[in-house]
Amino acid sequence: MASILTNRSAIGALQILRSVSSNLAETHNQVSSGLRVATASDDAAYWSIATTMRSDQSAIYAVQDAIGLGSAKVDTAYAAMETAIDVLTQFQAKLVAAKEAGVDRVKVQAELEQLKDQTVSIARSASFNGVNWLNTSFANIYDTAETKEQLTTSFVRSSSGGVSVQSTNIDLSKVSLFNSTGGGLLQADDRSPGTVGGIRNTIYSFDPVGSSAWEDYIFDGPLSFTDNSTAITFTLNLDADDPATTTGALPGMTQTYMIDRDAIDAVNASWNGVVSNRSQWRTVLQSVLGSSVRILQDSSNPEKYSIETTEVSGRGSSYYMSGFSSTLPDGKTAGLQDSSAIIYGTRAYTYSIWDTAFELKPEVEAYIAITENGVDKTLTLTRDIVMAALGTTTGDVNSIGDYIQVLNYAFANQGMGIEATDLGSGLIRYDLIETINPEAGRKSTLGVTGATDNIGNTPTFGLLDIDVTSNFSLDAYISGVQTMLSRVIDGAAVLGAVKSRLELQEGYNQTVIDSIDRGIGRLVDADMNDASVRLKALQTQQQLSIQALSIANENPSMLLQLLR
Repeated sequence: MASILTNRSAIGALQILRSVSSNLAETHNQVSSGLRVATASDDAAYWSIATTMRSDQSAIYAVQDAIGLGSAKVDTAYAAMETAIDVLTQFQAKLVAAKEAGVDRVKVQAELEQLKDQTVSIARSASFNGVNWLNTSFANIYDTAETKEQLTTSFVRSSSGGVSVQSTNIDLSKVSLFNSTGGGLLQADDRSPGTVGGIRNTIYSFDPVGSSAWEDYIFDGPLSFTDNSTAITFTLNLDADDPATTTGALPGMTQTYMIDRDAIDAVNASWNGVVSNRSQWRTVLQSVLGSSVRILQDSSNPEKYSIETTEVSGRGSSYYMSGFSSTLPDGKTAGLQDSSAIIYGTRAYTYSIWDTAFELKPEVEAYIAITENGVDKTLTLTRDIVMAALGTTTGDVNSIGDYIQVLNYAFANQGMGIEATDLGSGLIRYDLIETINPEAGRKSTLGVTGATDNIGNTPTFGLLDIDVTSNFSLDAYISGVQTMLSRVIDGAAVLGAVKSRLELQEGYNQTVIDSIDRGIGRLVDADMNDASVRLKALQTQQQLSIQALSIANENPSMLLQLLR
């Protein structure tokens, strides 16, 4: 149907032209910008993700700059540390040379002074952008909260959307050569607790063992066992607890024994029932009594022997003979007789000698080697333990009384059944607490065998204090400088490890940056090949749409010609 009021063909052609023009504009923008998603209106989800990733990428670029700055600091300090190692090596060689007879120590000292100045110069010049890790000014270089240096390493976004900047820490007390208040690697270290009250120089270097119970006898042989009617009978009670030293004492083991002709023949029938000497009698006793005892011979007396419990039963150590009788000719008894009283073994104990006061500083720990009934243990003393034991606010242990109080607090706090007491004259005795360690005799051992600390062998003088013309021990100087050299080498190793970490992190960060680039590209970049082809097609469509619209607009003119 043709209408002079509504040109439906023109309207349709115009709609197509508008759609083509819109698509053409969109494609033209993609081609000109290279982006498929340039604004939030293009694709809100992809645009949001891409914008966040671009923000993260910028942050990581900033981290890379920070790593570069940190690496420069590390490189500067590391180079200085390497030079300091060389100087210390020369310094030690000069000290060794000073030990030679006839060497002019004044001239050696002059050379040492030059090397000292060189180390100071190295430390002071190891500065980057005003930051110097080798020449510091910490109020307390042993306070890690003060000496900790943070180096930025990474930017992290969590799955929940939270962000954080990660860092690696370096303790500058491990690398500082000189500190204004002391404690640098080339300065004296006053943190050592010394002998830890004398235990570092303990009396015993072994674990003392408790004594077992025994009784001595004099052999009165020869003994004649003509038949089984001639016999010795007795009862032994072994390994009872001593009620005077043990709570809830146990009675031990009781057994009756008979030694007759059969027992003798079982040992050696060729004796014809006659036990001629102590050695033969010892063999008989051991055969009859078994492993519950051992028979000892006194080398100074050919007739004396002892019967000692081997503590194979119970937890105590005791010996008691009762009910003794003998039917041997001539009233012979082999020297055996009823015990007048129960003989008890003792628990192990040991000693140390208090020598001097000491202090446990906040970062110091002392370790005391303990052997408690065969189990190796370590008693740890710290400043907090000292303060808790003494009710003070410092780590000072000023007297033997303080020391014993600290030891007993630590024994109880760390689950050891040991108690220390003051015997006077600086002597400290250590005993097993019977309610915790009821074992007695050779079943009990107690060793307090030495002390160490977490400070190690630290020099009591600084590099700048060394003077070979003085009366100070050259060996002590050499040992101290060796310790300093070891500490500087350790410090260089710390810097080397941080340097390696930063290099690895820098490479990883660059990988992340490249990955983010690729990820953003996949989300928002336009496919230029596709966009170019589409642009050409849309331009053609636009031209055809214009022509179609022109044709559609000519239709009404044809109707007017019919009316002329």
